[in-house]
Amino acid sequence: MRIGIIGGGAWGSALAHTFAKKHSVLVYDRDSQKVELINKGIYPAESTLKINPTVRGTNNFEEVIQFGDIVVISVPAQAVREVLIKFPKEFQKPIINTSKGIEIKTFKRISEIVKELLPKAEYFVLSGPSFAKEVVQEKPTAVVLAGFNTEKGKELQKELNLENFRIYFNPDVVGVELGGALKNVVAIAVGICDGLELGLNARSALITRGLKEMAFLGEKLGAKRDTFYGLSGLGDLVLTATGDLSRNRTLGLLIGKGHSVEKALKKLKTVEGYHTVRAVYQISKKLNLELPIMETVYRVLYQNLNPKEAVKILTNRQPKEE
Repeated sequence: MRIGIIGGGAWGSALAHTFAKKHSVLVYDRDSQKVELINKGIYPAESTLKINPTVRGTNNFEEVIQFGDIVVISVPAQAVREVLIKFPKEFQKPIINTSKGIEIKTFKRISEIVKELLPKAEYFVLSGPSFAKEVVQEKPTAVVLAGFNTEKGKELQKELNLENFRIYFNPDVVGVELGGALKNVVAIAVGICDGLELGLNARSALITRGLKEMAFLGEKLGAKRDTFYGLSGLGDLVLTATGDLSRNRTLGLLIGKGHSVEKALKKLKTVEGYHTVRAVYQISKKLNLELPIMETVYRVLYQNLNPKEAVKILTNRQPKEE
């Protein structure tokens, strides 16, 4: 199988390295420096790591579209529409999305954007607990592939599954997409908690109650509750909320330690949860849903709520049944 990957960043290059063990892989990136590193067998996100030397890089977008039997899109959620517009409108090959977010301008999930722009394409999403660096290092990783076409999805599962990169299939596209997006918001909350040095009890409580909010909102948007207790929900949440390689957790840590939101974002650049929380806040207000943790994160990030005051707001809420 030939696999085209759009996005030569940390995750796109990690997947290229992994899939190249069984398949021919071509990676597109508009950054010539990244392409040069890929063609030298160097991992662009960390030059001390190597990637499979059979992986090729290119600056030619059309080349990667034509090359792949499937095309993997590995760019930030807010850039997906910009990428999809470049595809031929009659594009029919399978698309595998790896971004974990909600489009801010429309509040659409990535599958909805693909359906809007490329209605003939076969859509899949790859998500779950997976730091790119550890994938490049070939440490054991388990992820989930979701798609509307179960038969095709299981074919892709078989083709892409590897010894240290185990893939499960789940037909709940909505749940897998939302799990990957919403856990970033909760991870920011946990990062703030740890930055304030509130302790492991508080961290555990935030993860547990945050997962509850994820599943609650997910169900309201058409997902299956059980999906949130799988790899794309609980699995990804635990990793992102506690792992030091997590940008979302790090954003929260910096804010909890007293950095301004602006300075923290400038230091980290791309943080998907920062955008997702705004979409979640607007959706929750539209549907009149109570999501105290996610709403409080929104107020910290967008309304200058002091993190210590945010803690008081959450701990002083009226006691409720679990």
